[in-house]
Amino acid sequence: MPKLTEDLVLARTRASDLESVKKLNCWASELDDIGIVSKMKQVEIVSLSVNSITTLQPFQYCRHLQELYIRRNKIASLSEICYLKKLPQLRTLWLADNPCAMGDGYRMTVLKALPNLQKLDNIPVQEEEINDAIEQGIELNLPHQLNENNKRRPKSAETSREEKITDHNTVTFAETNKIREQLGLKPLTADKMSPAKSKPQSSNSKARNVNTVKAILTLLEDLDDESLQVIQNSIKNRLAQNDNELELIGDTW
Repeated sequence: MPKLTEDLVLARTRASDLESVKKLNCWASELDDIGIVSKMKQVEIVSLSVNSITTLQPFQYCRHLQELYIRRNKIASLSEICYLKKLPQLRTLWLADNPCAMGDGYRMTVLKALPNLQKLDNIPVQEEEINDAIEQGIELNLPHQLNENNKRRPKSAETSREEKITDHNTVTFAETNKIREQLGLKPLTADKMSPAKSKPQSSNSKARNVNTVKAILTLLEDLDDESLQVIQNSIKNRLAQNDNELELIGDTW
């Protein structure tokens, strides 16, 4: 996968150097390594949605960051938002459609960690939500602290087996069962969602999404006409959401 480089950043922003960058838009650029963001000390608005980013760690150094659009990436742990806690000016965060945004209590937990947000996932934050989040949200630790805790815990045979599944397949499995639950269908078991054989990574989006396509096809076999209509409407909404984010980014530029 492509890496975000200094040359790419300067070409996109027309800035003289990394510390001069105020706005960065690399939407849908197939990026998986954005470590260089940590050198953009003055950046205020960043759009990196629809990529393959797995961590928010580089943003902890962007003290002037106000808006972060990082929807539809591969951020698996909600603890990653702890890297954003010390960003005093952050007011807008779009994190939806990442694996970490699928669990119950997601919004409350994010707002507990980031109570200064004014908009989360394109939805304005209400004052009463912050009060509820303080009581109901989950207290998060930095990912490296979680890793240290996990090292002390013995792993069960089931946990060890599940860890052999790649991150991408695990995400696909969770997404499939979430949709099935919403449609009133029984969840699939892990043996019915076995991972595909590993292949060299390709820049071709169809190759990257092969597991997701398999999950969707498995789901469609059980759906009636009414449920298929629900899926069709969901696809339309997703496409409209993409257009909406691009319009928001365009307005800030």
